[in-house]
Amino acid sequence: SGNAIYYTKKPIIPNKYGSRFFDIYEYNLEKKKEKRLTKFQRAYNPVFISSDSSLAFLSTHDGSQNIYYLNLKTEKITQLTDFDDHSILRGLSYDSENHRLLYNRTMHHYRDIYYYSLTDSTTDVIIANELWDERDVHYSNGALIYSDDRSGVYNLRINDEYYVTNVTGGAFMPDVNDNGDVVYSLYENGQYKIVLLSEPHIIENDNVGYSPDYFMKNTGHSDPIVDRDNTKSRTYTDDFTTMFVLPRLMLDYETAKPGFYFYSSEVLERLNVFGGATVNTIQDVDLFFIFEFKRFYPTLFAEVFYITRNIQQSNFYSSYELDDNLKFRLTQFNAGIRFPLFGISQMELISSWQVYRAFVKETIPQENLMAGVAYDYYRGWVNGARWQLNNIKKLADNNINPAKGFTANISAMHEQNDFITGLNLSDAGTLVADFADNTTWRINLDGSYHISIPYTNRWTMSLGTQIGWLSNDDVDPFFNFFGGGMIGMKGYPFYSIEGTRQMINDITFRIPLFTQKHIQLGWFIMQNSVLGFVYQSGNAWKGNFEVSNLISSAGIQWRINGFSFYNFPTAIELEMHRGLDETVNEETFTYGDDDRYYFKLLFGF
Repeated sequence: SGNAIYYTKKPIIPNKYGSRFFDIYEYNLEKKKEKRLTKFQRAYNPVFISSDSSLAFLSTHDGSQNIYYLNLKTEKITQLTDFDDHSILRGLSYDSENHRLLYNRTMHHYRDIYYYSLTDSTTDVIIANELWDERDVHYSNGALIYSDDRSGVYNLRINDEYYVTNVTGGAFMPDVNDNGDVVYSLYENGQYKIVLLSEPHIIENDNVGYSPDYFMKNTGHSDPIVDRDNTKSRTYTDDFTTMFVLPRLMLDYETAKPGFYFYSSEVLERLNVFGGATVNTIQDVDLFFIFEFKRFYPTLFAEVFYITRNIQQSNFYSSYELDDNLKFRLTQFNAGIRFPLFGISQMELISSWQVYRAFVKETIPQENLMAGVAYDYYRGWVNGARWQLNNIKKLADNNINPAKGFTANISAMHEQNDFITGLNLSDAGTLVADFADNTTWRINLDGSYHISIPYTNRWTMSLGTQIGWLSNDDVDPFFNFFGGGMIGMKGYPFYSIEGTRQMINDITFRIPLFTQKHIQLGWFIMQNSVLGFVYQSGNAWKGNFEVSNLISSAGIQWRINGFSFYNFPTAIELEMHRGLDETVNEETFTYGDDDRYYFKLLFGF
C-alpha cells in the first residue's frame, strides 16, 4: 500500500553480552511508528515481495551467508538457501515478472549474478566471469541491468549486450521505473551521489572505461585456494604469557621510592594478575595485588592492598629529649563479582574488609629507655553494589574531548565502621582501644553529559555532577566526604570542604588545538591537544541544604594525548584553578587568593 518502509539498523540497546546486530525494522508512515521485525538476526538488504506481502533478506550465521524469507503476517522466518562454503552474498533484489530473487555471490574474488526461484526453490548462476566483477542486478521490463568493471571502471550494462553509462568514477545500484528511467549511485570525487538517467541510450563498448579488453590484466592471477584445511581441532587449554615486569620510580613527599609492577594474562584474557611493590629509605611500603578471573559470565575479582607510613620526630619532655617513631599500617581486602548489563553498563557486587593499625615507639636516648604500643584505630566491613554506564560515542578523540553521549555511576555501600575514641586498660592491665560505632550507608552518584557545539570544529561542552550522601549524620569526621582537591572543587584544598552531604557541579568548555597529528617528541608521539575552561559550583555540608552555601571555582585545562614507545597510551593533563569564595561552611579562609595547580600523567583521561 506504500504506507511502510522496511530497512535494517542496529538496535539502541544491545543484548546481555553487549553485542548489537543488524535487524529489520518497519516504519509506518501513517502512524509514524517503528516496529522491530527480527531480533539479533544479523539481517541486512531487505526486499519487499509484493506478490505475497513478505520480505526476503540476507543474513550471516556461523560464518556463512544465506537468503531468508520473512512472512509479515506471522513474522515467521524461513531459510531459503543453504550455502556453507562461506561465500559472500550481496545486492538482493526482487524480480516480480519471474517471481525470483536476484543476488550477487562472491566465491573467490569477483562477484557473479545468481537467481533464486520462489516458484520451485532452485538457484543458479545468470552471469559469471572469472576475469571481472558483476554486481547490483535489477530486472525490469524484460531486461537485466547491472554494474560491471570489465573496462576498468564500473558502469551500468543491460543484458550483457551494451552499456548505458560511461562514468569515470563508478556507477552502482541501478533501479528502473515504469518509464524506463534509471536511477543509480554515482561515485565521483571521493563521494557518492544519487543520479537520475532519463531515456538511457546505447553506448558502444569501445567508448566505455579504459578499454574494452582491460579485464585481460587479470589473467595472471594465481588460482584460488579451494582446498579445505584438514587440521584437526583440539580443546583449548589456558596459555599464559610470560610475566611482564616493569621497574618504576616514584618521587613522593621528598623521598625516592623505587619499585616495580608485574603483570601476566591468559592469552584470551580469561585470567589476569597485576601487582606492584615500592619501598623507600624510611621503609614506607606500598604493595598491591589484583586478580581477575573471566572464565564465567561474571568476572570474579580479588584485590589486596598493604600500605605502611613511618614518621620520625623528636620533642622534649621536661629536660629529656624524646625520639618518637610512628608507624601506620593500612590493610585492605576486596572481593566481588562484576558482570555486564546491555553492553554499555556493568554491575559490581563487592565486599571489603579493612584494618588500619598504628605503632608508636618512644625512646629516651639519654637514659637508654624504650617503650611502645600498637593498636587498631579503624576496623571496617563494607558491602554494596556499584553500577556504571558509559554511553559516549566512540570517536577518534572521544577520550580527550568527548563530544556526544553521557556517563552515569551509582554506588550504594553499607559500612560497618568501628573507629577509635581512645585507649583504656583492660582488666588484665593491658592497653586496649575503645571503639565507637560509625555504621552508615554511603550513596554516591556522579555523571556527565557531553555535546558538540554546532557549526564549530569539534568545540564541545561537558556537564558533570557529583552527589554524596551518608545516612548517619553523627559519624566521625574521618568518614565525611571531602570535596576539595583534584577529585572535587579544584580551587580549594582537599580537606577544606567536608560534610556528610556533598554536591559538586561543573561545566567544561573545550576547544581542540589540533587533532589526529603525528608529532614525535623523543619516545612520545603527540596526536591530540585540547584547551578547556572549567567552572565548578558546589559544597559539602551536614544537615539541610542551603543554596547560599554554594561556593565556586574556576580554572583552565590543557590536555595532550598520544602514545609512548609506540604502544602505550599516554594522557597528560595540566590544570590551574582558583577558588572564588573566601567562606567555606561559615568559616573564612583565604583559599581564593591562591592558584592551585594539578598535573596528571596516565593512560587515559
